[in-house]
Amino acid sequence: MEQKKVITYTAGHASVRKQLLLFWIFFIIGSFTIGGGYAMILMMKRYLVEQYHWLKDDEFYDMLAISQVTPGPIAINMATFVGYTQGGVLGSVLATLGVSIPAVAVIIVIAVFFPGFKNNVWVQRFFAGVIVGIVAQIATIVLDMGKRQKWTIVSVIVCAGSLGILFFVHQVSPIWLILGGGLVGLAVEGFKPHKATQATAKKAS
Repeated sequence: MEQKKVITYTAGHASVRKQLLLFWIFFIIGSFTIGGGYAMILMMKRYLVEQYHWLKDDEFYDMLAISQVTPGPIAINMATFVGYTQGGVLGSVLATLGVSIPAVAVIIVIAVFFPGFKNNVWVQRFFAGVIVGIVAQIATIVLDMGKRQKWTIVSVIVCAGSLGILFFVHQVSPIWLILGGGLVGLAVEGFKPHKATQATAKKAS
């Protein structure tokens, strides 16, 4: 069985041009992705993996998993992590600012002007269409992640159980499901016979 390559993450060293590009890419992501962190994932992947090849698929999804279990919005966590690996501390700061500035600006505009026209029929229709687009984006990234998952009986049970809890037990925070899934993964891995143990047993026999 082929062993998965261990991916290591260190601070990157980038030119001034790449540092500015980091800011610009995440500024675009923050400006034109409506629907929150999960809706941004698809655009992040297209820029970071497919267009600029800064990350491989495995690295991207590893960073996504880390961003999900660390405190704070997933988009900001992702920007901070990617910026650090590509441009060091400065790249981390610029990427985080890039993805944050549009959201802050839009929230200020909405807070000032939205109460005056929130009941406008055109505004309501606009947001109804936006929600449909967001659902499509999130569904796309969920299907993509599902295809890359190595499904086992345990992972199917954990996934089905998590869906059931989310649908029927609304008081449970999703963070507990994420941490619970991680603990199950650790437990399953702990019960697996390691290759070193197997090799020792073979030699002994």
